[in-house]
Amino acid sequence: MKQSDKSGFIDYIYHYKGQWDVPSQCGIRIIHQKDHTIIIATELYDTNTGTSVTKWNTFIATQLCIENNIEPDQLIFIEHTPDRGSKLDFYSETFFRVTFEWNGTKFVCPVWQQLSQKEVGYLVNNL
Repeated sequence: MKQSDKSGFIDYIYHYKGQWDVPSQCGIRIIHQKDHTIIIATELYDTNTGTSVTKWNTFIATQLCIENNIEPDQLIFIEHTPDRGSKLDFYSETFFRVTFEWNGTKFVCPVWQQLSQKEVGYLVNNL
């Protein structure tokens, strides 16, 4: 179920068919701005037993653009992994901006660029 708060964000759990049609899910936040739409896709480690956002990002980004009438060239897609509360670095919170090529029908060729939480805040509040 999509839920919008006073700030204009839309937050919901997104259910998708992952690799081999395995039921999968992630958290989605959609932020509509004047010239861009930001989608933040959050890994849900405790509840997603299916395909991860990182493995399936081209499919998720394509479907969300179709479902939400987002022009592919207007999309800013960010992968978010929440902090797992561990001393191990690979369980820390991370943000990656993922850029894709658009082949006319779907996104392909993802490229990741790590962002700080401050940089994500700038994108959300200043674009």
